[in-house]
Amino acid sequence: HTDADQSMEGHTPVSENPHAEYGLTENIQRTVENEKASAEKISKQKVDLQALPTRAYLDQTVVPILLQGLSVLAKDRPPNPIEYLAA
Repeated sequence: HTDADQSMEGHTPVSENPHAEYGLTENIQRTVENEKASAEKISKQKVDLQALPTRAYLDQTVVPILLQGLSVLAKDRPPNPIEYLAA
């Protein structure tokens, strides 16, 4: 071992990902990029949402979230379901 080799012992090699030290892996970066792309699509869809019939608008925007909430209500059965759902 040379002095340079010994000074590097115990150090993790520098990865190609500059954010790796913060725990931002390539998968997380891809997820962030996908979320940004989805947000851009959603902002484009806002104009389209205004043109949708009422049923289609509700099916695309409210119903999926409402169904998740109703599933939780059915499972938990809180004594005050309206307040629970609103929270």
